[in-house]
Amino acid sequence: MGSINKAIARYETTAVYTHPDALVDIVLVHGLNGHPGKTWTAKNGRFWPTDLLPKSLREAKANVLVYGYNADVYTGGNDNSASDNFIHQHAQTLVTSLTLYRKSEGTFNNAIIWVCHSLGGILVKRALLYSNDLRAAHHEDYRSIFVSTYGIMFLGTPHTGSDAASWAIVLQAMSDAVIPRKLFESESVLLRTLKKDNETLENINNHFLDIYQRFQIHMVHENHKTDIKGTKIMVVDPGSASPQLPGVIYYGVEATHTQLCKFENANSPGFRALSTDLRQWVLVAPDVIAVRWDMEEQEKAARMKYEVQERMSGWVRLM
Repeated sequence: MGSINKAIARYETTAVYTHPDALVDIVLVHGLNGHPGKTWTAKNGRFWPTDLLPKSLREAKANVLVYGYNADVYTGGNDNSASDNFIHQHAQTLVTSLTLYRKSEGTFNNAIIWVCHSLGGILVKRALLYSNDLRAAHHEDYRSIFVSTYGIMFLGTPHTGSDAASWAIVLQAMSDAVIPRKLFESESVLLRTLKKDNETLENINNHFLDIYQRFQIHMVHENHKTDIKGTKIMVVDPGSASPQLPGVIYYGVEATHTQLCKFENANSPGFRALSTDLRQWVLVAPDVIAVRWDMEEQEKAARMKYEVQERMSGWVRLM
């Protein structure tokens, strides 16, 4: 039997469901102005990572984790301030937090499956690139995130950016109910990253092309426009949420941008497809990742041997 925890930390890795025999960690990462609990909670209060997913996984055994980070782009009348971190800083923190959590829980070699909403997908892509770049001996633990990743589920991720006006309208509508308009920060660092033709976003996409075929990837786009005070807009259009790449699975869901990650019940649009894919991935992932860890250890041994030979040859030249 698994155990459920709904005490969710705002800005770190939290396990919301654990199974003692799990060899897979499903990690959920929210998007812009999101929250590790609220983002995945429907209007009826159903938090699907614990209320629906464990039952849908059936015989597939997995831990379910949520990751929280400061993705706020406006400052309210509380202690939370808008994030001024760049995406690569958030990525470094994600890799570090998840690595240390998995080491502390003894799940360091578990396979990883990501479920990302909106900006969360850009963050995970950047985190995987960062993790892959870490090859020095004192950074090897953090490379484990790249080695262990099996699949990524992108929900409404603006891979090629989205119209800045759309984000501004949506976020201002969210903020009007709780804070004055003047406090809205329309040019926050994270919001700029999501604009079309943003250089940072283009660099992430270009480098991710070098590694994406290593993973199972599903890209999901919204089929319904979001109604903002009588104006209906597509927050992330299908072209941005589903850039056509060989080997990637694409499909739309009859939902708005925010509804893509909120399921009231097992029959909610998109949940059956998502949960079925996750169950299949959880069953297959451990064997695949075990092979990759074997290959990683072989490559590490080869690197160490090469470094020793280099040092020895340098010592001989000095004699």
